[in-house]
Amino acid sequence: MKEKKLIIKFHKGVTYEIPAHIIAESRAEYYANVDGYEKDSQEYLDEINIALNDEYELFDWVQNSMNWSDLKPYAVRVEDDPFDAEEEWYSGNHTISVNY
Repeated sequence: MKEKKLIIKFHKGVTYEIPAHIIAESRAEYYANVDGYEKDSQEYLDEINIALNDEYELFDWVQNSMNWSDLKPYAVRVEDDPFDAEEEWYSGNHTISVNY
C-alpha cells in the first residue's frame, strides 16, 4: 500500500510532499502527554489512526499545531505539475500586474 502524503503547494509554485504519518505522530504525541498514556500504547496508536483516516484532523493539526520547522526535515520537494498556459489564460487562473 502506498504511503499517504500531504501535498503542500506554496504561493510561489514550490511543492512539497510530507508523509502523513509524521503529522499523525505529532498529534498522537501531544495527546499522549496531555492524557498521560505511553507512546506505544493502544491509545497512542488509535490517535495515529484517527488522524490518518480523517483528513480534517490531519489538516487541522498540521495547520494549527505544527510549524514549517517541524515539517522541513521530512519535506521532499516535488516538481510542480506541468500546466497548459493557454488553458490557464482562458480560465482566468492568473494575475496580471505592472512592475516598475
